[in-house]
Amino acid sequence: MKIALTQVELTRKPTWLGRLLIATLFIALFFGFALNIYGFLAPQDPANKGVMVVEGWIHDFALDEAVRMYRAGNYEKIVCAGVPIETGSYIQQFKSYPEMTAARLRKLGIADQEIILAIADYEKKDRTYLSAVALREAFMAYNIADTDLHLVTTGPHGRRSRLLYRKALGKQYHIGITCLDDSGYDPDRWYAYSEGVRKVISEFIAYTYAKFFFYP
Repeated sequence: MKIALTQVELTRKPTWLGRLLIATLFIALFFGFALNIYGFLAPQDPANKGVMVVEGWIHDFALDEAVRMYRAGNYEKIVCAGVPIETGSYIQQFKSYPEMTAARLRKLGIADQEIILAIADYEKKDRTYLSAVALREAFMAYNIADTDLHLVTTGPHGRRSRLLYRKALGKQYHIGITCLDDSGYDPDRWYAYSEGVRKVISEFIAYTYAKFFFYP
């Protein structure tokens, strides 16, 4: 009996036409991803009523637009939500993003009694979720019963923000959202800017984690 240590197997390999078809498919998937992922991560579903919640770190142009929407809508209060400022806080007047943004809102003409602060404890992770928890606690402290929220943020951070706010607040809240343009790149051509690539790809990964693996 002959003992064999190897054997011959027949395998199929793609022809040049097959390889071209596979390459074309990958290119089409890439362009489909590039054209649609930003809109997915930055949904537009404004509530135009209830309580407006502004993420405290948004840039000045976005805050200007948030104030315009606040004045045009039917809102009870405007909440500045966020975490402490972790860089240079010892030389700044404000110790947190909500405090800084509240001051900016006052400069833009929003009355002090309309502004609520929701300041989360500082942590290295899950800061958006902790900001939502701080919002929940602020609602309890101010006896706010309105369940219509309008979350205002910038860029591709929006879908993840709304998901985490829903996890923190519960299903009884209706959370509308506006994702204003990021100041650092053109949203329609995010893939042509290094900042756009970093933010979109990182937010896609972070949203996937928050959706499937994060539990409060």
